Amino acid sequence: MKLVVHVHDLPMWSLPVAQVERIRRALPQVDIVDVRDYADCRAAIVDADVALAPRMQAATLAAATRLRWVHSTAVGIGWLPLADLAARGIPVTNVRGVHAEILAEHAMALLLGLRRQFPAADTRRRAREWAQEALAAIPVPRLSATTVLVVGLGGIGTHVARYASGMGMRVIGVRRDVTLPPPPGVDRVVPLSAVRDWLPQVDHVVLALPHTAETGQVLDAEALALLKPTALVVNVARGSLIDEGALAEALLAGRIGGAGLDVFATEPLPDASPLWSTPRTIITPHTGACDGDYWTPAIDCFLENWARFEAGAPLENVVNLARGY
Repeated sequence: MKLVVHVHDLPMWSLPVAQVERIRRALPQVDIVDVRDYADCRAAIVDADVALAPRMQAATLAAATRLRWVHSTAVGIGWLPLADLAARGIPVTNVRGVHAEILAEHAMALLLGLRRQFPAADTRRRAREWAQEALAAIPVPRLSATTVLVVGLGGIGTHVARYASGMGMRVIGVRRDVTLPPPPGVDRVVPLSAVRDWLPQVDHVVLALPHTAETGQVLDAEALALLKPTALVVNVARGSLIDEGALAEALLAGRIGGAGLDVFATEPLPDASPLWSTPRTIITPHTGACDGDYWTPAIDCFLENWARFEAGAPLENVVNLARGY
């Protein structure tokens, strides 16, 4: 059996060598090839049975004559050639749910930081201004008087809903199948098609859904214009879910209350992005899933699935390639 560990364009998301060695110790009978270059991967994958790959070029997949399974060390699988994988019947699994709790915590930290005027407080701190009266005069409704729209009720959104409900917020959840029972803490579940109906009614929006053809720019200029001028937007899912230019304009014009962003359409966020300097904005560099050890639980997930793969048992976290998540 042969396993190829595929490189990622960004070092941050490439599997550390120490984790590759951990896999070797766990699977001593497996031929494990760790490649850090796309050309090398194309050569190595020719006779591989499994690829551990958060992204892959279509030409690389085409060279893989024996491939039977692809596991992504990320949740998002948009960087894999999904149509080609589906055509060949090659299953794809990911780390869905592994980092959901810490990501939901990050989303709540962004939301609470915006509510309590942390961006303004930090600006005053840098200017060495004791802006007690100015900050104290900004009205902040009690959490129990607010409604949050959690767009996406997978692992992350379900945790966000539980945290938000526990703090007293009313929670409206958005997901594909509205016939399923609401997760704990969710007052009502609505379909994605109803998002714009709810945007004028809510105080906060948390995006926690995957990028698909259906969800791309779910918050475009028209959707952002429906929000209250005090509304807060938090995105810990995919940067492509928001029209970043329209968001920057809305923040600069004071048409929305603030934004907490951990993900962006282009990463790293370009120097020229206006979001670096928009008011009432908290930016974190796609670190929402990080708690000091991203990789150990991610590889735990892979190794558990490897045992299933070898035993011929159903794999966990299988991605629906038609839906893209």
